[in-house]
Amino acid sequence: MKVFGLSLILVLVTGCTVALSPPPTAKQIHDVTDSDQDGVINARDRCANTPRGAVVDNQGCPNYIQPTSEHPSPTASARQIDVFFALDTAKVTTDAITDIDAMADFLMNYPDTELRLTGHASADGSTSYNHALSYRRAMTVKRALIDRGITPQRIDVVAKGETDAKHGSESADKYRRVSGEVLNFKGDVEKAWTIFTRRPQS
Repeated sequence: MKVFGLSLILVLVTGCTVALSPPPTAKQIHDVTDSDQDGVINARDRCANTPRGAVVDNQGCPNYIQPTSEHPSPTASARQIDVFFALDTAKVTTDAITDIDAMADFLMNYPDTELRLTGHASADGSTSYNHALSYRRAMTVKRALIDRGITPQRIDVVAKGETDAKHGSESADKYRRVSGEVLNFKGDVEKAWTIFTRRPQS
């Protein structure tokens, strides 16, 4: 007891302290990245680019739902787009913004899909001019989608010019448009339950 007391006095007098070692740093040896944020890490995920908000199995693959007459596809309207233009212009009208927003949301929710935009023109003017105009119209819609977060590589652009107008019977303004076709769509997915989910009415 006297030895312990003497040692304590010496520590207090000399100001000596005991150095503590820092705690060991934990090292992450496994990659737990979940790129598509579906709850399954990349190392186990067999289905990359899972549609946003989908129910997935242990391998990260969603359940695709086949539409029926009683329960039609909830994304059917979102997978279609027709943007109409005034005569001799490639400027998007205010009325078309809602349709472009809906298409951008769909493409964000289904990252494996792609979009083909086909530009059209009425038969007013020369053939070469109308072909260039239809291309500018398609590029205008493409840029609008890119501005909403869609990568350029997912959007293909085709210019048809006045081809359809010369062989069609509709009024000229119906051909001044850009039509969109969704590619690589596997089907609607079963969505995960959220606080906003509503039960279907029986």
